[in-house]
Amino acid sequence: MEYNKIIITNLASFYKVNLFNAMNEKIRILVIFTGEDANIRDGNFFNNNLLFDYIDLSGLKTFKKLETVWKVIKKYNYEELIIGGWDSILYWQSAFISPTSKNSVIVESSYHESKTTGIKAKVKKLFLYNISKAYVSGFSQKEILVRLNYKGNIIVTKGVGVFNYKPQMPYLEKDKVRRFIYIGRLSPEKNLVPLIEVFNKLPRYILNIIGYGPQGEYLKSIANKNVIFHGSINNEELPKLFSDNEVLILPSISEPWGLVVEEAFNNGLPVIVSNRVGCAKEIVKHKENGLIFDIHKKDDLYNTIIMITDVSLYNKMRLNISKMDFEKVSSKHIELFVN
Repeated sequence: MEYNKIIITNLASFYKVNLFNAMNEKIRILVIFTGEDANIRDGNFFNNNLLFDYIDLSGLKTFKKLETVWKVIKKYNYEELIIGGWDSILYWQSAFISPTSKNSVIVESSYHESKTTGIKAKVKKLFLYNISKAYVSGFSQKEILVRLNYKGNIIVTKGVGVFNYKPQMPYLEKDKVRRFIYIGRLSPEKNLVPLIEVFNKLPRYILNIIGYGPQGEYLKSIANKNVIFHGSINNEELPKLFSDNEVLILPSISEPWGLVVEEAFNNGLPVIVSNRVGCAKEIVKHKENGLIFDIHKKDDLYNTIIMITDVSLYNKMRLNISKMDFEKVSSKHIELFVN
């Protein structure tokens, strides 16, 4: 059997599956899901509507996973092997047993958290020696390869997959800005403690927090009544949540991309993101569709929140967002992986 592309990735996340389904409409693909890191995600993260050939290695011992991947690469003819990173022994095995000319890697980590000096850099360079092409989400990911002196072909995808986009929201002017929403894990890298501390000082504004994680109980213990925790919600509920709020906030210390920003735009919301969020350099345009604050500047988050409550600025950004074409963006993203 022949495949145009074999893809090795960890999980059947909804945005990856959407991408793979779209790719499979144009070419023949086989996806191998390694099943790693599934324990840190809830059920809404996954998509079971898989319309392509796939192999699920979840639950298998490491040796059995290695054996299965080896057999697949040796058995099938393929034009390209797309490897979902360099942080798994399965990825390393694949890169070394498949011809370099056929090997590609997806780079979704950013240079903020991925080491590009010392022994770790040498290890990554060894991996990249067997890679002829790299798909990078944006500047923060490309910068890793630049610092590692990678000489292969680099393709900037401006995304990590295809989210469940819908026809763009029509422009609707608002007369006040007071309800903010955060969606994501409740964990240290998301920088939620300073965010809550800011809203504790702004009792007139509401912060709705959607998600769960290891910091959940502590965050609740330090929050005032204007900070409301909703726990995990179904993806189907997201449009209603977005419509009930005016601004999405993503204040992360570490955020390789930030798919929720695209979802917010698709639902008509301007955003506030930190300068450590991967998509900040790619799709967030300061004072055009959102605001970017400097995570290292004291009071910058506070001042940015106050700034976005200026109704004239806010409505200008809403108008710009209403003109964004997500179908075009997604189609371009898909074509980059197909061609």
